Amino acid sequence: PPAAPITLVTQCSTDRLPRLAAAIEAWRGPVSAAIYVDAVAGSDAAAQVEASLQVELRRLSLDLASQLTVSLLYKRPSPPDAPAGSAEEYAGLYPINALRNLALDAAPTELVFLLDTDFVPSAGLLAELTRCRQPLLHVLATTRTVAVIPAFEVDPAHPLPRAQASLAALASRGAASSFHIGHFSRGHGPTDAGRWMSAAEPYVVPFQEYYEPYIITSKRWLPRFDERFRGYGMNKVSHLYAVAAEGARFLVLPLHFAAAHEHPKSSAWEASVGPRAHPAHTMRIAALYRRFKAEAPPLAPFVGPPSPPAASPAEPPLASNKRSAAGDTTGDATKDGAAAKRSRRGATLASRVPRKERHGRTRVMPIACHS
Repeated sequence: PPAAPITLVTQCSTDRLPRLAAAIEAWRGPVSAAIYVDAVAGSDAAAQVEASLQVELRRLSLDLASQLTVSLLYKRPSPPDAPAGSAEEYAGLYPINALRNLALDAAPTELVFLLDTDFVPSAGLLAELTRCRQPLLHVLATTRTVAVIPAFEVDPAHPLPRAQASLAALASRGAASSFHIGHFSRGHGPTDAGRWMSAAEPYVVPFQEYYEPYIITSKRWLPRFDERFRGYGMNKVSHLYAVAAEGARFLVLPLHFAAAHEHPKSSAWEASVGPRAHPAHTMRIAALYRRFKAEAPPLAPFVGPPSPPAASPAEPPLASNKRSAAGDTTGDATKDGAAAKRSRRGATLASRVPRKERHGRTRVMPIACHS
């Protein structure tokens, strides 16, 4: 097994490979990445993508490549002309939560760091956790606790900061801020970036609906991502809701963070909830989230912050939990319930989407390491 106790778990499309490489270089430990191949398995187009992937991955050093697990998810054959706004069209959107589950299943360690590919971890995060935070790792491995890694977005005119002091300097000039704080504060606001900037020890924050931080925790009890959510909208929000419904406490880690450059909206955003997206998709996503919440256990009340992790956990040992749950990427108007007034029609749309999606073929891709 890998020497490092935590695997970075992520997913991306082939156009995000440079960002994946940046995250791998920064993490410098085990990584499980699921990559979407927008071609049917066995086709000439798929073979070309596989060849280009090998070329890109060979750029990694032998040390990093040897700790990388790549799983491929192929496009499933589908009718070429699905009606606009139809369930068939929605089923063809980017399978983000299926990719997350695929990467999670392939992670070689019990502790996992769930991160989107656009983000780069701060320098030394894994090293500090491994060498200086053993009591915290014990808590994460034995209780339903998640370590929150604060997320920030940075003006692309500046390099991504690698240390808190550099991040603070950018923030003081308005060149960095808590992720999406300007248009969807509920997504990462509960982390309390102001408090984090001066914190010396981990601190507990209450879960609030729509909170969607990046977390490190044990996959023994971690709910699965709900694969009914595709494209953009509610896919990670629903997962963090499921995590909270399991009774997890959210513990913000000081000093370290993950940062991403501000970038244009993705094609998944455009197709799912953008101004040119079909309104049926917006309604479908909102209805799916309502249905998901109705199926999920009720949220436990917040009982106040226990002490930061010491040498032993404050909670009983975990029992393994294999129950499926849910997941989202980032906040947007969908999360504000813009389609809630159309609940009856939306519920009908949601009922046409099965919980367990069918996808194209998957496989683990061997990495041809160079010496």
